[in-house]
Amino acid sequence: MTKLFKNGVDLYETMFAFCEKANNLFIYVPYVKLASLESILEKAGNCKALFVRWETKDLITGASDLSIYPYCKQRGIALYRNKRIHLKAFVEDYKSCLLGSANISGRALNSPESGNYNYELATIVDSLNIEDRLYFSIIEQESILVTDDIYEQFLSQLPEKIEAFPLESDFQININSPLQDFLISSLPLTYSLNTLYRVYESKEFINDVEMNCATHDLALYKLPFGLPIDEFKQQLKAAFFSHPFIIAFLEKVGERNEIYFGEAKAWIHEHCSNVPLPRKWEITENIQILYQWLISLSDGLYEVDRPSHSERLFKR
Repeated sequence: MTKLFKNGVDLYETMFAFCEKANNLFIYVPYVKLASLESILEKAGNCKALFVRWETKDLITGASDLSIYPYCKQRGIALYRNKRIHLKAFVEDYKSCLLGSANISGRALNSPESGNYNYELATIVDSLNIEDRLYFSIIEQESILVTDDIYEQFLSQLPEKIEAFPLESDFQININSPLQDFLISSLPLTYSLNTLYRVYESKEFINDVEMNCATHDLALYKLPFGLPIDEFKQQLKAAFFSHPFIIAFLEKVGERNEIYFGEAKAWIHEHCSNVPLPRKWEITENIQILYQWLISLSDGLYEVDRPSHSERLFKR
């Protein structure tokens, strides 16, 4: 089974180990930052060539560093420029390959480690066939070897071009959206919390629907695998009751310490920020699941009964 390596989990460590043990390493990555390249190749004395895009705008915006050239020259690594480079591949002697989505940068590799990393994936192909090798050879033949003269031309013109280029801070754009927390997808999907606990502990599921609902809820409440089940339940409870959608809904319930099902449906429909809005009947199951979670996680604080024809959620 092919394994996916994930940024923020094991991508950097896998890439570092691949480079360290590789014989005759060839790297194809469009955007390369010097500090990240140094980190990846810290113990890899066998990198033969690096292929980068190095379009002028990449250097002006800082997507790639011009300073990788003297670093590569010092280490005997041939640096090639190819404006068509978009693949991200680490190739060992054209026999095996680590490929994925990550450039060589701090956020792409989560190095140094932080919470502000890109979502990236990679995998390893253990055996490249002749067509695969030919593809890399074609790229190499079409690439331009960077020389001292090419480097000096970039170096002499780059400061002036950078000065004329606007920074992101020059744009007055507010990308934060408080409505993001009021999407229908901000409500839980797993009908039974016992089902969620089972999927979490065993990583087994009955069908794809059950698995998709469970992974949605784990992602929604930012719950990683590997927690003891008691800690998992505590973190789930804290995350659920601190979610803005749940807080707002319970404030509505608190106005009379009760809410009938039709009233709850109308409130969620009114406060939902989806575009287009779902029809009211489409959110019936969402509310049923929400009630199950409130009953299960509130330790008896919330209950449901049916004093009339309509189901009522009430606070004890």
